[in-house]
Amino acid sequence: MLDGKKFAVFIIALSLLALFPVGQVGSAPPPKAETIPAEKEKPVPKPPILAPPAPQLEEGVPAGEFFAIAFRPDGRYLAASARWSARFGAHEQRTVDILDAKTGKLVGYYLPDRFYEGIQTALAFSPDGRFLATGGMDGRVYIWDTKTAKLLRVLNFMAPPGPVETLAFSPDGNYLAIGGRDGRLRIYRRTGRDWSQLMLVFNRQIVKGELTEPTPKLPGKGILSPKERSELERLLDTMRLKNPPFVKAIAFDPKGRWLAVAGTGEVVGAKEGIIVLPFPPQRNSQPIAVLQGHAKDVTWKVRVGAQLKPPVPWVNDLAVSRDGRYLASAGWDGTVRIWDMTALRQIRKLESPKTPTGRIATRIYNACAISPDNRYVAAGGFGNRVDIWELATGRLVTSLRTDNIVETVAFSPDGRILVAGGWNGFLRAWQVGSWRLLWQYSHTFIEREIPKPVPLK
Repeated sequence: MLDGKKFAVFIIALSLLALFPVGQVGSAPPPKAETIPAEKEKPVPKPPILAPPAPQLEEGVPAGEFFAIAFRPDGRYLAASARWSARFGAHEQRTVDILDAKTGKLVGYYLPDRFYEGIQTALAFSPDGRFLATGGMDGRVYIWDTKTAKLLRVLNFMAPPGPVETLAFSPDGNYLAIGGRDGRLRIYRRTGRDWSQLMLVFNRQIVKGELTEPTPKLPGKGILSPKERSELERLLDTMRLKNPPFVKAIAFDPKGRWLAVAGTGEVVGAKEGIIVLPFPPQRNSQPIAVLQGHAKDVTWKVRVGAQLKPPVPWVNDLAVSRDGRYLASAGWDGTVRIWDMTALRQIRKLESPKTPTGRIATRIYNACAISPDNRYVAAGGFGNRVDIWELATGRLVTSLRTDNIVETVAFSPDGRILVAGGWNGFLRAWQVGSWRLLWQYSHTFIEREIPKPVPLK
């Protein structure tokens, strides 16, 4: 028998399960059940397949997800981090796929001698295009020499600070900035010709956070199936995060004058905002500015208990223009803010269009990008689309529909292509201006031995 307190927790858990069906949180919606025709009726013939089918689902987990993309500076290659699960019980694969940026054709993979390590949530090419850095949920940063296809260095963060959320090379190619789930910004400087030797030169707390009460323990037996119990426990664990201290985004000024950092949780010394540090930073460097805006001018509220409150002012991504004049920030408040980095002030707020479902989560933006000519700003998130505005006017140009949550967007270095990917298992490339679909790529499950990295020309 359950006592009163445990019974109340169990009732709350069941209520949450009703509000958030299994597979809704942290994954794509589960596949629809197949309709079986009546015995006396003949099955309706299926239409011919005119395009590759969408990735299948296994136990409610998306078969394919893309978390980050990075163009090589010359625009020839595109690196993409993928999480892939086989349809029939095989283990999950986590890879970094290298594509021909113009055609979307697979060139090769960059991963160690195993493809089951943590999802690589951050990718960056060095300014000269020779080095590729990847980092993610396995708590490591891998630095590759793509000319020789050699793994030069592995930075191990397996113990706290833990998973890596973002990384970026400095414009001169001599520094690598890393942000993770401990809320700290770490900057390494290479001490040789390549990245096999490096030195930690900066380490500072940028955001801090805390957890709420521990996750309530669900009954060991009852009406919940093992799968339902697992999903509900994951949901409750996710809801524990009150102010997750994640450094989510780093952006270097292309001219090497400053470094912008943002994330979730509480910004140290400022509560909320985007920290702008002088570059190269010193141990005692003070911020040039704290750009605050995602907590202001919000036109909608979230119901918290019996109260309506503005959404949290967390920032998920930053993008800087090629000339360093503009900085874009994508946030949980359903806006993309544009900052004039000469005057260090906000000049535009790009609103999230209303969505058909009207759900609060659909307003959140995960990623943003500025076209090389400063004409367009693109952003994607939980609205299952990529919104594109004119930077100069703030006019919404178009919304490119996707099948699921968007995790990453990027313009090609020549400004002709826009690529986006996320939970739908596809990378899609559109022609900038006409917004015509050019190609789409879906990761192929590696059936046999792990392929070796290939040198990139």
